[in-house]
Amino acid sequence: MNLLIAFLMIFSNPSDKIKIVDPWMRVGAQGQATGLFFKIENNSDKADTLYKVEFEPAGLVQIHETYDAGNDMMGMREVGKIIIPAKSAFELKPGSYHVMLMKLKQDINKGYVGDVALYFKSAGKIMIKAEAKKMMMKQTMEH
Repeated sequence: MNLLIAFLMIFSNPSDKIKIVDPWMRVGAQGQATGLFFKIENNSDKADTLYKVEFEPAGLVQIHETYDAGNDMMGMREVGKIIIPAKSAFELKPGSYHVMLMKLKQDINKGYVGDVALYFKSAGKIMIKAEAKKMMMKQTMEH
């Protein structure tokens, strides 16, 4: 019986424990940057870490967070990794944590679907497809 359990553990796919929900990216122009967004569901009993993202049409890819820079200004900074606690979800979304796709080698137009590689410490490499969507900018409120 122990041999069967060991066999199943060796050949089970650890990425089954990580699920990527609703991946999408903003449209973007060649030479510019855009954002990639998705929700990570960690169904395992231990935390996992997203530490690297690859997207071939981008010359540079970084994991970022948006923060309050003061004086009614927002800033973005690289965080390098995101830890997803066990039995929880983490959403990368506009105005929060996200993936920056920079130095685009081509235009990313509405409807474009791109292959993205996500690298997790435990789950390993997970390939996803993300569709480019136009995002409406928030209207500013007058005070």
